Amino acid sequence: MTSPSRIRYISSAQNAHVKRWSALREARGIERFRQCLVSGEKVVRETLAQHPALCLELIHLTGTPLPFSMPAHVKAYALTTPLFEKIDLFGTGSPILVCQIPPCPSADLEARPRGLEILCPLGDPANVGALIRTAAALGVKRVILLKESAHPYHPKATRAASGTTFTVSLAQGPSIKDLPEPATWVTLDTQGESLPAFQWPKDIRLLVGEEGLGLPPISSGTRVAVPMTDSVESLNAVVAAGMALYAYRVQHLLTKRGLRS
Repeated sequence: MTSPSRIRYISSAQNAHVKRWSALREARGIERFRQCLVSGEKVVRETLAQHPALCLELIHLTGTPLPFSMPAHVKAYALTTPLFEKIDLFGTGSPILVCQIPPCPSADLEARPRGLEILCPLGDPANVGALIRTAAALGVKRVILLKESAHPYHPKATRAASGTTFTVSLAQGPSIKDLPEPATWVTLDTQGESLPAFQWPKDIRLLVGEEGLGLPPISSGTRVAVPMTDSVESLNAVVAAGMALYAYRVQHLLTKRGLRS
């Protein structure tokens, strides 16, 4: 447990730390400070254990004990109920971790992919987080975030990713409108080749489209369709992507090291 002498108590909404943490609720603040909020007791505990170098601060409610110990460099802050509730977006009541954001390099899309990669233009941060979690589960080499993508470290994204945001390789890409010729892409399209019959190249990029909006017109590239009944017009983008990623893994199995019983 953390010693009370290490905990700093805050009761003012004008405190500089409180203002910074509040800014981390939105993408602009995340980019400004290069920090993010991680919530959920299990995810916070795992992040402290697996990525201690990225952990900066732990915020909790005054009068509640911290349920776990922390690395010596992590600062602990206790907030009054009104202040904590302002930062606790999901009402978990459990401690919130402030983490440094790792560098996100630019992707060279002129180079061939290495293994399975995802091109992500999803604008909903919850969908981005869920896609990252799915990518982690299925051994995706890299998730390339296009300009249209929501911030992967938005609180809704980190919550949906359930701790996997720091384990998946992320990169920045151009706008979906400026992508190079899709010689090494696969896109999901209702008019494409049937997903169960498609033969996946080992090195490939999957371009995911928004539910309803789909993708802008693309002149070439491979289109793959998820077989569906006529009663459903479209699938959630992450659900459709997960089905495609699983189909890839059926043909290109994870190594024993990557499998979990």
